[in-house]
Amino acid sequence: MAPHISQCTLFSYISLFHFIFITLAQSDNYIIHMNLSAMPKAFSSHHTWYLSTLSSALENSQLATTDNHNSPISSKLIYTYTHAMNGFSANLSPKEYESLKNSLGYISSIPDLPLKLDTTHSPQFLGLNPNKGAWHDSNFGQDVIIGLVDTGVWPESESFKDNGITNIPSKWKGQCENSIHFNSSLCNQKLIGAKFFNKGILAKYPNITLGLNSTRDTIGHGTHTSSTAAGSRVEQASFFGYAIGTASGIASNSRIAMYKALWEGGVQSSDVIAAIDA
Repeated sequence: MAPHISQCTLFSYISLFHFIFITLAQSDNYIIHMNLSAMPKAFSSHHTWYLSTLSSALENSQLATTDNHNSPISSKLIYTYTHAMNGFSANLSPKEYESLKNSLGYISSIPDLPLKLDTTHSPQFLGLNPNKGAWHDSNFGQDVIIGLVDTGVWPESESFKDNGITNIPSKWKGQCENSIHFNSSLCNQKLIGAKFFNKGILAKYPNITLGLNSTRDTIGHGTHTSSTAAGSRVEQASFFGYAIGTASGIASNSRIAMYKALWEGGVQSSDVIAAIDA
């Protein structure tokens, strides 16, 4: 009986150590907030500084192995942020993460958390009046550019026709990018921007299936919210012949820039921040 107990005990210890090793070695995505004013003058840009900071953290964590050398430091870096915040997101092991916290210019960090979809309310709920107030005075949002971070857009929808929409303002610096089943020519005076972001979710879940690697909306949520916010007036709209009327976004004369960061497989904070940063 004693040898049997010893073998069971030994097996339990081996299993426990294996579990601890796997847990400690498991990497995750983190969003790192940095103090840009602390960047040494030797660096030509914040991007090179972040790469150097990341490289030092990996070396100091004493986890540099042959496998690490096969993967460049840049593969650890997911995004660098300039406008939404000063910092970057990266895929780190627990020891690498702890080492990074001692870096020059480090302020704070959070895990790259998953997010959930939300939606909008109606003009009636907002108390908008077509004859007076902000809705009327702004001419229904004329020349306002509404940037949406969502599931993408279906550009062929009647809600995104640009009839009666003026030329794109010179202040617009964004772009419409080509992607799968989404040619940049589908953009117009109404839909003036289209980009997608999925580096964060791919770093978090390398084997995930995202559907189309494209700004095209395969879920419908982004098309719904963007048309609710800024859709053009569509006469004789109905639901299979019921409730016939005019469908219109709240700011029907405004323009839309769609930044797709929400996917069928989930949403990561790092992708959302990158979309806002764009």
